[in-house]
This record gives sequence, structure tokens and C-alpha cells, in this order.
Amino acid sequence: MLYISEVYQLLLDELRADKRGLSCEPDEFSRIARLANQEIYNEYIAHFETNIENIDSLGWYKVYNYGITLTAGVGTMPSDYERIIGKPRSLVGTDYIITDLVTEFEHGSRQDDYLTQATVVHPTCRIGGINATSELQVRVTPTTITEIRVDYLKTLVTPYLDWYVNDTTKVVTFLDETAVAQAIPTGSTYRDGTPGGVGVTVTSLTRDFRWDEGDLSLLLTELVNRAAKQLPDPLLIETSNAEQAKSES
Repeated sequence: MLYISEVYQLLLDELRADKRGLSCEPDEFSRIARLANQEIYNEYIAHFETNIENIDSLGWYKVYNYGITLTAGVGTMPSDYERIIGKPRSLVGTDYIITDLVTEFEHGSRQDDYLTQATVVHPTCRIGGINATSELQVRVTPTTITEIRVDYLKTLVTPYLDWYVNDTTKVVTFLDETAVAQAIPTGSTYRDGTPGGVGVTVTSLTRDFRWDEGDLSLLLTELVNRAAKQLPDPLLIETSNAEQAKSES
């Protein structure tokens, strides 16, 4: 895991903050961090498990053997579902049977022919449709099957940097992700404008990056590239693009 406060400090170093002042404020950083985080995720998914680095990086987001209860062949996918990996398994008796994930067209074609229709020995499933609370569903055929297990990639944890500032020195203190009752001292102001004082505490909204050290270079170049577009420095953008190309190669 990469601590977001450390990544922020590295970004300021890359932007040569000593010459520009605070080139990227914490709240602005949180906004571009969300975009950069998604860009990296999309890049890794586009090359899913084509090499060991990709497998390791996406390891944070893999969930295995998640059980879904089915009613009349329909169940609800997990709330953090991004996309399926591997083969689903349907519960038939006491055994879990590999289940083909098919498209809507393939489902219709199979069901149209008695010889290729799904059976409890050769079940199929489709992902699609939503329930009353707008959650994604899975549909299993035959509908007598009561449980399916899936392996999937989770959605991203949106990175966020929470903080408070000393009113006199303007020194910013970053909050740890695990801080539940973080005291905001007298003479300081929390990020949302709440003045500090005796008994004033907040629950940290900080969320660190779910990547490891091997992804730091790519993450940093993504962040620099986005931040540089807001600065009057074409050379910084050019350098950032070159570094990004090198990191992705």
C-alpha cells in the first residue's frame, strides 16, 4: 500500500514546489489522484495478467470464491464488483460445477436448441439487469440452481487526503487512514473549516492508494502529467510524458 500523504509530498518534489510555492493544494491533489488512480487501473485491466507485474499489481483487487444466493436463478453481484475473472461455479447437490459465462446472444442461441440448452451438468450464467436498489445481477440457467460462486476484481478505493492546518504557521498536518478520533488542536482548522479546540475530533476521510512500491513510478508520472497541465511549463509536461511512456513500457 502507498500512503497518500507520502505520494503527495513526492508530487510536490517532482513539481519543484520550492520554486513554485504550493503548486498543488491537498484538495486539488485528491481530485487529480482519483483520475490518475483510475487511469492506472484501466491500464492494468487492459493488459490483465499478461505478465507477473500485472498479476502482482492487481492482487489488491482480487476477490475469490464469493458466494451469491440465487432466487429463481437470479442473484445480486457484490456491491464492490468491477468485473469477473475466471470461471463461475454453480452449486449442484454438494458439488460446484464450472459454469459458462455467456453473452445474451449466445444464451438465446443455446436455449433455442434442445441439444445445447443449459443443464445442471452444464449450466450457464449471464451478468446483467439490476434489482430494486440498482445493484447488478447475475442470471443462472437452469433456474433451479440456488448458489453460484465467482472470482472478481473489486472497484477502486477512491484515494483521498484529509488534513488540518495550523492557523498561525500554516503548517498542514495530514491524517492517517486509520484515525477514528483525530483531535483538531486549538489554533488549527480542519479541512472543512471546523475550528479546532478541546474535545474537537474528526474521523479521518483519508484513503491510501491500493498499489505497491512497484507501481509508484507510474502513479507519480500520471499525477505529474495531470498537475503539469495546470502549470505554465511545457517542459514539465514533455518530461512527464516521456517518463510515463518509460514506466508503461
